[in-house]
Amino acid sequence: MKGNDLEPFNNCPALDGYHCQTNSLAKIFYHHKCPLSEDMILGLGAGMGFIYWHQKGGYPFIGGRGNTKGFFQDIGERTSVGIEVKSTSSEKKAEIALIERLLKKKPVMVFGDMGFLPWFDLPEGYHFGGHTCLICGFDGKNTVLASDMDQKASGLKKGFYYPITLEQLRKARNSPCKPFPPKNTYLEFDFSSCHPPRDKDIYSSIDQTIDSMLNPPISNLGVKGLRRTSKEIIKWPGLFSDKELRMNLFSIYIFVEIGGTGGGCFRYMYSRFLKEAASITSNNALEKASTMVFESGKLFTELALLFKDAETSKNLEMNIKTASDKYIEIADVEEKAFQYLGENIAKVAK
Repeated sequence: MKGNDLEPFNNCPALDGYHCQTNSLAKIFYHHKCPLSEDMILGLGAGMGFIYWHQKGGYPFIGGRGNTKGFFQDIGERTSVGIEVKSTSSEKKAEIALIERLLKKKPVMVFGDMGFLPWFDLPEGYHFGGHTCLICGFDGKNTVLASDMDQKASGLKKGFYYPITLEQLRKARNSPCKPFPPKNTYLEFDFSSCHPPRDKDIYSSIDQTIDSMLNPPISNLGVKGLRRTSKEIIKWPGLFSDKELRMNLFSIYIFVEIGGTGGGCFRYMYSRFLKEAASITSNNALEKASTMVFESGKLFTELALLFKDAETSKNLEMNIKTASDKYIEIADVEEKAFQYLGENIAKVAK
């Protein structure tokens, strides 16, 4: 929607999408007439992975993103787009920088705490500052236009516009709440040398993902992390109260299927990236690997659906055992898929 007659800047459509960061980037690339699919953006940034994280006294986190620290830099290097991530402790400086760009009709990709963004219907006290959206309109006074996606949908999410006051946006951008306080972070871009994905860019990104999945630095990550999760989830009933256990299991459903993963824990997106990459490189091995990763995505979806009704389920013990087995099955599929990829791009990637 375009509330209050606030129109978006030219060439800033509210694109449907899958994941907040890749969707925001896709809009920026589109605006600068260098369009890339979200799948290609995820792949070029080596953005698919696996992590199991459980700090003592906290709640476990299971996620399918990878390369979270180097994601933007790697996309920039593989497209020759200058991408600079900027943060400041001063909400005033952050707002001045934002307004300067908006007055020039330049869209700005910003991080914000979902708990303070007015278009989200979230439980009281919920916070997540790793979310991104695009600010792509300004009334010249105190209201800007944000472009984001429906977070409740699975798979492809509907894009929309939403007017938000500068005061509301300040609160979301400067939120101190964990996890991942946004720290007034925004991105700056230089598209003067942008080019479409080349074979070498695609192969280097795939090689990076192979390494992260098969040779992780710790056992919480990659294929090792999948196998570890199979063992750890069996212990959960003894670690948490019934209410906490149900919440943690329901979180698996959210983080795998609903929470901006494109479904299947980012595997469907990465599968489509490999298929698109196969078309660009004329490498049929990437097409075959795409099918293997898609199968992994289906297994993740099956696993997630075990816990869609975790809050009321009477079959938790059985479903936890089934999920444990699924993680092993996924690990076997992904180990084979990334070994196959490694063997088949070793020569051409050089």
